[in-house]
This record gives sequence, C-alpha cells and structure tokens, in this order.
Amino acid sequence: MNKKTFETLHFLKRIKKPREIGINYVRAPVMVGKCIEDYLEAYSDMVDIFKLSGKQAAQMSEKSLTDFISTCKKFNVMIAIGNPVMDVALIGGQEVVNKYIEKCVSIGVDIVEISSISRSIDDDEMCELIKYISSKGIKVINEIGVAYAHSKVDDNSIFIKRLLNQSKKFLNAGTWKILLESEGLTENMSKENYRWNIIDNIISPLELSNFMVEADDQDVLSKYIEIYGPNINMMVDHTRLLKMEDARLGYGPSQFLWGKVVKY
Repeated sequence: MNKKTFETLHFLKRIKKPREIGINYVRAPVMVGKCIEDYLEAYSDMVDIFKLSGKQAAQMSEKSLTDFISTCKKFNVMIAIGNPVMDVALIGGQEVVNKYIEKCVSIGVDIVEISSISRSIDDDEMCELIKYISSKGIKVINEIGVAYAHSKVDDNSIFIKRLLNQSKKFLNAGTWKILLESEGLTENMSKENYRWNIIDNIISPLELSNFMVEADDQDVLSKYIEIYGPNINMMVDHTRLLKMEDARLGYGPSQFLWGKVVKY
C-alpha cells in the first residue's frame, strides 16, 4: 500500500488488495491519459476496479484504451467494461460476442458486465455466456434490478423470487459478483420512498460477498454500511470514491456514521 502522509492517525485498517469483500467498484473518469495516472497515484489503494462505463471503451481509440489498461495494471487496479458494449455485441449474435470477448482477453480486460435489465435473454443462454466468458479467464459481473430498461416501477411489478432465482443460477454458472442496479430502489427517488425492504429481500437470502450494490448518493452508501457493515461491495462514480471510503472508515460523509464503524 502507498505510504500515507499522516500515519499516526488511527483510521481502521482495510483489507489489502486484491479484495473479495469491501470492494470499491469505481466508474472511471471520461477523461483519460495523465489524469488517470494522477488519480491512481493518489487513491489506488481505494480503487479495486475501474469501470469504463457506457460505451466509453468502444468509443475511445485503441491506443488510449490499452494505455488506460496499462496504467491500471501498474497500480494493481482491475479493469471492467460496462454492460452497454455487451448489449451491442449481443444484438450482433454469438459470433460478434465471441470476438468481443477475444479482444477483451487480448488487451487485458479483467471483468465484463452483462445486464438482465437492459435486454431480455433466457437464463440458460445467460448461463452459457457466463461459462464461456469465465473459461477465457475474464470475470463476469451480472447486473440485476427491478426497473427493466429504467422503466417506472410500482410495488406490484417487482419480482423478488425471480431475481433471487436468477442470482443463484448466475452464481452457479460461475459469475463473480451480482450487481444490484439502484434504479427503482433508491435512484431518482425521494428518500421516503426508498425500497430498503426490497433490497434486503434480494440481498439477505444469499451471501453478502456475492453482491455489489450501486450507491452514488452519500446517504444511500452510508445506509448500506450501517445495515450490512463496512465490507459490503459498492459501485460509485469516481467523484464519490472518497465519500465511500470515508463511510467505510466511519468518518462521514453522513454524520450518523461518524465514529461508529469498528473492527474486531
């Protein structure tokens, strides 16, 4: 780990990377080049995975992408490509998907996302895809959620048993983590309407380490830590990384966590 400036301050000690729990899954900045190296020079101990979200990985030049990957490897940070690229590949069919994965392998991508809430695909075919990608040495993150294609959600259209069955199938097929999308649960909602009971019904029946949760709002990420502990895996934007890490250590961003996170 990098040497800290104020080493005598008694912050909680985090598990060293590579981690299987307490993972910080971070959306990378759209800007690349030197700013990535500067960011990781400062915060690489906190970044487990940099996620190239949207179609960023497909739109940037190959040199820029391979330079980005090389920089991440230098700082022991894994690289993930977000789901929209897989969406486009799936529209093209199996041959296109396989070529996409082969390219990911050749340039050193560590993780790819596949979503069940942006495209409809049979569970058995999803499991075959998970097995194929895993056989190539790439980890799979399966995104699940309650808002198909970011549609509006009411309590009568949330299929918890379905989500649990999917999660079990995907994990048995070899997926690395299940990512719970926040749309329809906490994202773009007023706080009094957050669906914490739905979240718990999805997460608690399975091992907590199998999940990642999307938690860009500071009160949401703090609530996750209050309820599930500081080792819950979370995804945030790069602008939220410090707030998330502060919450894990019990020093903000929400005051109700201040000084209340401990370890044995």
